[in-house]
Amino acid sequence: MPSQPPSSKRLDLQGIRGLAILSVLGFHFYPKYFPNGYLGVDQFFVLSGLLMCMLLTKTESMSLISVLTHFYTRRFKRILPLYFLIILISVVALYTVFTSTAIVQNQSSALRALFFVSNRPKTGEEDYFEKLSLAMDIFTHTWSLSVEIQFYFVVPFIFLIGNLFSSVFKFGYYCLLGVISISYYFTSPQTTAFNSVFARIWQFLIGMIVYLIYFKKSTKPLDLPYNLLDAEKPNDDGKLKLLEEDGFDESEEEEETVETKVVADSSQKTKSYLGPFSKYFFLFPMVYIVTYPIAMYSFLLRPIFTLFTGILMLLSVDDYYLSNRVLTYIGDISYSLYLIHWPIYAYCKLTYPNNIYVLTAGLLVSIIIAVAVYETYEKWYLKLSNLSIAILIMLLLVVNLILINKDVIHEKINSSTTNNFARIDGILPNMTIDDADRMNAYWQRTDLGGLDEPGCVSRTPGKVWCDYEEKGKDFKIAIFGNSLTLNHRKMFLQECRHRAYNVTMYSEYGCEPLAALSNEAHCKRHLIDFVDFLKGTKPDYAFLFTRFFATGVPFEKNDTNLEKDSTYKEMRNQMNQFIPNIKKKLFVLDAFPRTNNQYTLQLAKDLKNGIDINEIHKKIVQPDTYKLARLRTEAIVKECGSKCEMIDYEPLLFNKTSNRFEFFDNRGFLYFTGVNHLSAHGMELVRPIYTKICKDLT
Repeated sequence: MPSQPPSSKRLDLQGIRGLAILSVLGFHFYPKYFPNGYLGVDQFFVLSGLLMCMLLTKTESMSLISVLTHFYTRRFKRILPLYFLIILISVVALYTVFTSTAIVQNQSSALRALFFVSNRPKTGEEDYFEKLSLAMDIFTHTWSLSVEIQFYFVVPFIFLIGNLFSSVFKFGYYCLLGVISISYYFTSPQTTAFNSVFARIWQFLIGMIVYLIYFKKSTKPLDLPYNLLDAEKPNDDGKLKLLEEDGFDESEEEEETVETKVVADSSQKTKSYLGPFSKYFFLFPMVYIVTYPIAMYSFLLRPIFTLFTGILMLLSVDDYYLSNRVLTYIGDISYSLYLIHWPIYAYCKLTYPNNIYVLTAGLLVSIIIAVAVYETYEKWYLKLSNLSIAILIMLLLVVNLILINKDVIHEKINSSTTNNFARIDGILPNMTIDDADRMNAYWQRTDLGGLDEPGCVSRTPGKVWCDYEEKGKDFKIAIFGNSLTLNHRKMFLQECRHRAYNVTMYSEYGCEPLAALSNEAHCKRHLIDFVDFLKGTKPDYAFLFTRFFATGVPFEKNDTNLEKDSTYKEMRNQMNQFIPNIKKKLFVLDAFPRTNNQYTLQLAKDLKNGIDINEIHKKIVQPDTYKLARLRTEAIVKECGSKCEMIDYEPLLFNKTSNRFEFFDNRGFLYFTGVNHLSAHGMELVRPIYTKICKDLT
């Protein structure tokens, strides 16, 4: 094997870093061929643990404040300037080159990435690997940086407590923490085990233990693996000096590598029983796993791969292959490449789906840009003073916040003079069926969460309803019903909040305010809660949003006489209790057909494939018993008189020319999700109804 020139740095660790980023790139761009490449991120965590332990070791003689200041200054200086810049460029790209279908989700994701909480799913159903396959979120990859930053806030204290123990007990302490963390990993739900920093601490600890073993000041070099130690003369304290500290503080870039003195005469190397080729017993299986074209069981594979990475870091000192210039340079640019590649991949995937040539071009562009960024911006800001870095970080942070929240800022600035705002569905005239296919899936996956409107504050002890305090001066408004209330709130508030000084909301999943199924005792109890809600709020105007369940049950013995119908009697009883507590008027949403929830995500594909349009319309609509619900609802509103008014979506959904309900537009954008809530596109369809109602309130 050719000899490698001596180096003052652990180039092999940069080589491992290079392998890690190549694994991640393979997994993202070519998941079919590298389904296990995600394990590269686990290697990054181990490497980061080693780096953090190295930084903290240099602060052992400092006070607590000095330790924290030194550590966080070094780490944030290295990470934040590039991280915030890439987020800024990604947000600019989102508004300019990405399709507008991606804007709604990514504004929220950008904000979460900015504050390093991308590893916390917005909903319980949100899955990292699903987000990868959809490529709708251009900040998906920032979850790992979130885990790492969150660990930064505990690692100094872990280290300082460890330093209270003697050598043997110190390793026992770190091992105990690792066992607790990995136990949490194995016993947690898969999403938690993947995202939680507490389920990842054991990976960082392996890197820290590797560092402590490698740079342990010992007079027993034979206790350590082959090729780790240089046979030097002891220091004044009788122990070997293993870490080259001279000049360590001169460059921030040196924090990305581990330095060690190297003696040119290899005959002076201390060797152990492990032998020079032992590292390959760990390296080759790892390479095989990453390149194996069949996905393995990650839950068990991750601990093995992480442990192998730690052992490899102990054994790979000056390894010829891991220290070669190409691999170590890839390691040098790995941080830039990791941040840059995903937004480019997402753009390629969304714009040219399943085009392997475009993806390959995207990969090459990612590498070229990463090299340029590393050679210019990274090397430039790492030479700046701490004050200059702080100013740069704050400037990037503020610009990001303004850009991410530009729509909210614009709405607040103009709220007093106009009620204009961007469409919540993000649909533009030039969009295609492919856009519809993606957006239908997105609306269904996010459902209520995608139409959330924050700011509702609970003020009534023991009650679940909440209040939006508004800037209008005219009315107090209440909205209530089942989950369709949550579904409508964003659009409703956009249209009506300028007329209200308070909007109170109460919703119960699956339970209607006017009637309850006989076998649903909890909904029977909630009938009383709906009455109490109106008694407690006494609004000027109230809006009842509900999907029909109980109001659409068949008549007993097919007798359509409403006076004999128990459901209608229940509706009348509820209405009689509602009306006295509403000062001006109650608006009641009429029933409409349900969707075939098994077919919603297939619709756009069938439309693209030329399936007969009439057949598609028949498949998507399930009329069932909605007419019975309409019959009862319309009768009860008529009985209420002038204090009640019907809101009806049927004229918008039913095409009289074709004599059919149409639950999607001519490009395949659905008005409903698979759980019979209105999609963001459906909200834009019905929006004019509420524009007029709220404008005409007197």
